[in-house]
Amino acid sequence: MASQMSQPNPDAELQTAFRQHLPRRLKTLLRRARAQCRTGWDCNVMRSLHDEVALLAGTCGRYGMLETGERLLALETALAPTVQSGQLPDPAVTAEIDALLDTLRPHLQHLAPVSTPSAWLHDDGAALAARGPFPLCEMPPAGYAAVLGVVDSGPDPEAVAPAPEAANEAAAAQPQAAAARGPRVRIVNDDDPLVNELLLRLDQQGCDVALVDNLDGMLELIQRDPPELAVLVADVDTRFDVLAIALRAARAEPRSQLKLLALLRGPDVELRLRALRLGADRCIALPATSDEVLNAARELAEVEQDSPYRVLIVDDDAAQSLFAQAILKRAGMETRVLSESLPVLEELDRFQPDLLLLDLNMPDCDGFELTALIREREGYVNTPIVFLSGELDEDRQFAALDAGGDDFLIKPIRPAHLISAVTNRVRRARSAATRTRRRRRRDAATGLHERAQLLDALSEHLAASGGFAARGGLVAVELRASGHLRALGDLTQFDQLLTQAGEFIVARAPGGSMTARYGQVGFLVFAPMLEREGLVALATELARTVEDQRFGTQATVLQLDCAVCAFDAATSESAIALAAVERALASARNQPGKIVVQSGSDEAPGALDERIAAALATGSFDLAFQPVIPIRGAAQRLYQALLRLRSNEREYLAAELVPAATRAGNIAAVDVWVVGRCISILARHRQTGDQVALIASQSLQGWDDVARRAALSAKLAAAGIPPDALVLEFRCEAARANPRALVELVPALKRIGLRISLAGVDRGAVAAGWLELLPFDFVKLQPDLPDAELADVVQVAHKYALRVIAPRIETVARAERLREAEVDLLQGNYFRPPAAAMEPVSRQGGA
Repeated sequence: MASQMSQPNPDAELQTAFRQHLPRRLKTLLRRARAQCRTGWDCNVMRSLHDEVALLAGTCGRYGMLETGERLLALETALAPTVQSGQLPDPAVTAEIDALLDTLRPHLQHLAPVSTPSAWLHDDGAALAARGPFPLCEMPPAGYAAVLGVVDSGPDPEAVAPAPEAANEAAAAQPQAAAARGPRVRIVNDDDPLVNELLLRLDQQGCDVALVDNLDGMLELIQRDPPELAVLVADVDTRFDVLAIALRAARAEPRSQLKLLALLRGPDVELRLRALRLGADRCIALPATSDEVLNAARELAEVEQDSPYRVLIVDDDAAQSLFAQAILKRAGMETRVLSESLPVLEELDRFQPDLLLLDLNMPDCDGFELTALIREREGYVNTPIVFLSGELDEDRQFAALDAGGDDFLIKPIRPAHLISAVTNRVRRARSAATRTRRRRRRDAATGLHERAQLLDALSEHLAASGGFAARGGLVAVELRASGHLRALGDLTQFDQLLTQAGEFIVARAPGGSMTARYGQVGFLVFAPMLEREGLVALATELARTVEDQRFGTQATVLQLDCAVCAFDAATSESAIALAAVERALASARNQPGKIVVQSGSDEAPGALDERIAAALATGSFDLAFQPVIPIRGAAQRLYQALLRLRSNEREYLAAELVPAATRAGNIAAVDVWVVGRCISILARHRQTGDQVALIASQSLQGWDDVARRAALSAKLAAAGIPPDALVLEFRCEAARANPRALVELVPALKRIGLRISLAGVDRGAVAAGWLELLPFDFVKLQPDLPDAELADVVQVAHKYALRVIAPRIETVARAERLREAEVDLLQGNYFRPPAAAMEPVSRQGGA
């Protein structure tokens, strides 16, 4: 409780930030409204102006700025009838709005934050009358906006001239204010309310943040005095090409820390890739939550001003190592040179490099062996290793990357290329380390994580499983008889008891786990490395050893109810995991002393088999559809059909249904249902002129039946569906178990006219010769295919004119890496999760 009371008042900080930036927002609002009054109204601009005025009026009222709020409320009232009717203001209403805008001009002055009431508030009425009108706060002096980094596009017709005395006072106060601020953030002004909220919250967290009127102002600022972070809202009309030139020029300075956050209007993958290619460090599709945007901005803005990059150079050629050292030193980096390989292992802990620059061919220990030794060190698993070598053999270059290297540069190298390669690698590594530290940051007193941190880590862990069973699980712990414990003392004592209980749980949680408060009297442990037995053992230990401890000022004995959720294929989302652990915890409350274990699909053995049999009898399966986005070549609409089954308010996924149907011998019947349903859907879309195609996953069982193939051909013809609108997909795992079936089946299906895809392709599938011998149309990559294998597989697939699909795309970084590797199509939750209907994506086509 004491720690909570000592926290700063967030509402007061928001009020201060709002008052500081209100004049700037009012000036922008007046400029836009004046333009509408003088050149004619646009209904969309009018509606956005009304919404902005209403928002400002409400906030002014909440923060006690009553006079400004009244003026804004009058303006809102004048705009409201035209907004509601959808009609544009007539000349009389326009004149009224113009007059109301004049009443806002005095409020463009800078408003000082309110702290304690002024002395005149305590005077009596006579004293107030004698004082005359209340004094107005003065505007900052001319040029104050330039000090903040705000660039105006031209003279401000609404500006109020400041008094000379006030100008001198404000100018004297500027150096102290500027020195106390954090990273400089400049945001291009926009109508989106998210921009204003981002401005206030970054200011509240100590950033030196300000608005820039437009993109031209941001370009001028980047050229003159680049901030740490630039933020803009972008769409297809944004001049990214001009912005890219300014970014490249600014980032050519080695000490530049300039980052760009682009908020994109819509999830268009082409717009996102365009923004990233032209210099954006992070892209977020709108609409987005304020927390998501704030976290991204804060992460990009947090730069290490006083910590130059540290590079360890290992090369037995003295001339080459001195050349690289001179280039990097001139770029402001710290370097250390070693001419032998083995001393590197001792130098790592002394120098703690951000990046290692290695020669491949060394006399005592070559680059392959040295990289393997470095990667064995726990603290250097993710440290970038870049090879700088004259080796021209591509096989050896790929082998170096496969051994653990991150990049391969060829000697001789241009200085600018070397600086860029090192800078980009180190910047990304530091950014990733900062993000990891923030997500794993614990409360200093208890060791607990925040609930939001734990849930974010849980969601990422489950998403990375891609529909397969994720490792790990949750342990929920709750104080038994919490009502009785509360009655033993006051709220402060109970809070202390909970704090000590949290410390007890954290001390026994395994390494790599996260623990956070859960509910009013409980805790949640996320243990991604423990299997079911390990989770049960942890819960059992907590329940057993807690009774040996004493907690709180009254040395209270605690008892715990513990529940376990072990992840399985059904646990695809954090909501499913939390629901499962909550069910288990509810059951544990009714069975004191028992550890209850549940999972996302926890039910009686054989129950799912019965559900599948019933669904086959009634035809009650469902299909979900996920778009497969082309980034190279033709832009035909293509969707993956995914099997689903709803039962008892729960949805079973294909990852659960297919193994269960295979075990029960029903998989061939399920495959027949999937294909039949796909044909029906294709026929319905063809009737409306929608030339969509579907990928249907199939097993190899049952396809040796010639009658089944003939029936499929007849069904397509009866429905008027061209056979190439249906893509049958078979998996490499099934092909490895029964290669003869695949070799016989694929040519037979091609004779019908169907298109065929092979999923789960890796280097082993290429080595088996399937891409060379069989007439596939698509290959779908193994989701976790290493980068070292990626280029080889794509190259072979393209050699035989096959289109390459990359599934389970969860991050923009992975999408960009696959685009660079010349993958043809992308599929994953990053673009769109599976949905019940095939809605066209906003734009598709080659990139």
